[in-house]
Amino acid sequence: MQYFKHSELTDQYHVSLKTVHNWIDAAKQGKVALNLYRTKNRTYIANTPENTILLTQLAEKGKKYRNTLHHKVVKPSKEFYDIYSRRQILDIITNLKVHGEIPRQYNYMQDGARNWDNWLRRLAKEESTNILNGTVELLHTNMDAIERLLADSEKINVIDLGVGNAYPIKELLGQLISRNILHRYIAIDISPSMLAIAKKNISMWYGDKVKFEGYVRDMSHEKFDDLLVDDMLRKDADDTINLVLLLGLTPANLRSPQDVLKVAHSSMGNRDLLVYSAKPDTDASRGYFDFSPTSGVKTTLSPNHQYILDLLNIDESFYDVEMGFDFIKRMRYVRIKLKTAITIDFNFEDLQRSVALEKGDTILLLRVWHQTTLETISDFEKAGFTMLQSSLTKDRKAFLSISGVESKPALEP
Repeated sequence: MQYFKHSELTDQYHVSLKTVHNWIDAAKQGKVALNLYRTKNRTYIANTPENTILLTQLAEKGKKYRNTLHHKVVKPSKEFYDIYSRRQILDIITNLKVHGEIPRQYNYMQDGARNWDNWLRRLAKEESTNILNGTVELLHTNMDAIERLLADSEKINVIDLGVGNAYPIKELLGQLISRNILHRYIAIDISPSMLAIAKKNISMWYGDKVKFEGYVRDMSHEKFDDLLVDDMLRKDADDTINLVLLLGLTPANLRSPQDVLKVAHSSMGNRDLLVYSAKPDTDASRGYFDFSPTSGVKTTLSPNHQYILDLLNIDESFYDVEMGFDFIKRMRYVRIKLKTAITIDFNFEDLQRSVALEKGDTILLLRVWHQTTLETISDFEKAGFTMLQSSLTKDRKAFLSISGVESKPALEP
């Protein structure tokens, strides 16, 4: 007969080791009908279907008698409800309940956008290769290739997905302006605050030479082809190419990286181009977690990741921070592990929802899937793209690719 290790029970049912011992003592005294397994001088709870049902009942019963010392109730701040839409709040609740995570994109609102901008400004000053200056370097290196692929077009629409502060595309916009072929610049981001930062920067760089068009959308599932309808139906549509930019690891942060690629592909025409940048999987990239806006200043949890926890009023004393690399999933992560059970009470307008989390539960704040360059190229092919150009920085810490939409083969007569 197999049995549960005590540690397995504490992890599975989110209870203390003392609670497991209490269950065993109660079974010995005949107070609960748990089947026990004895070996030498130790007693365990047998791994049987009947025990599994009863253990679930015992764990649920224990939750009802938690005192305030071991269970906290928190309520999101008023600012939380001002920042997020009803749909976004529901998405946060669903992801907490089902996946134990807060989607990364919700950390870019208001002060979160400023935190991100501060971090990017720090990266811009670093000499060693990072995702920002690596992208800038590779865009510069591939400028001739980009111009060659755009050579037959008189008008270029730039669609910047997940615009950030727009810093990486400063030189590219300048090149298109100098050739007098920039038609439209379309910035797409889930955060109005992020769009405002990008608009301010582009206005500072190029004044009225660039008409900034900003749209609030979640690029993981919202297409952008509707923004291009008028251009694509004009008589001179064949003279226009859409240059779609997906810079800075955005797909790698999603639970399903293919989602963004599929949305982009379904929004693009057969002459359009997609420029993508990322960090390939290396030993160095697996261990890099410095998200502090100030170089050399280490914080337990960076402002980038703590922002939404503060909005939810989840106090720092309620959790420990865990950062690491999962070698099985090949995923870098930042998460918190709860030191106490908490219930988050969401009350907005006419709706009320609660999320109950147990001691030992984790909330994922950041994931970064790690891929080799060949794996990245393969993912693009699966999404319907054809790789036209790809390159690495000399130290192999940053990767950039230029892809076209794969043409469907002509049907045989």
